[in-house]
Amino acid sequence: MKDTRKVKIEKEREVKTYAELWHTSYCLLKKGEDDTRGSIHQFMASIVFTAFTLEAYLNHIGPKIFSCWDDLERLSPKEKLNVISDRLKVKIDYGVRPWQVMKDLFGFRNDIAHGKSIKIKANVILPLEQNSDDTLYGFEKTKWEKYRTKKNAIKAREDVESIINILYKTSGIKSDYPFVKGFQLHSAVVID
Repeated sequence: MKDTRKVKIEKEREVKTYAELWHTSYCLLKKGEDDTRGSIHQFMASIVFTAFTLEAYLNHIGPKIFSCWDDLERLSPKEKLNVISDRLKVKIDYGVRPWQVMKDLFGFRNDIAHGKSIKIKANVILPLEQNSDDTLYGFEKTKWEKYRTKKNAIKAREDVESIINILYKTSGIKSDYPFVKGFQLHSAVVID
């Protein structure tokens, strides 16, 4: 005899996007560190996902401290950080770490997100003994091409992690731990 019962499955999942993006940033950085072939692309992607992480965290914490966050969400990441920090009474000095990452990180992110073709010109005078094939034949680089290094990927992650931890600690928000990806509740019930 065929079993005609059914199973009712219910799921509810909380997704903390910033934590997922943070993990992606880490995986890309690690891949670049482990395999140097093409690693510049891994570092570039890691930096982009680090920028996405910070903006997503600002969008995560914003509604918890502003009832009007829908009106503020259209602000730039720096403007979001400013209003959140002002509300939390966190002093920002964009001239020192970790805050100084904002300019380069989001400049890089914007250059990538709004990419366009450009011409780069260089005019350099060097002592003859410093001349090499690389100085002659090496490609000139854009600002974003110069920024996509392992060192900058690591530094950006350190600074973004610090910013998120500072905001979390000063927010006083309980039961919302940074970098925890979320959770899922589920149940299954056999029904007739």
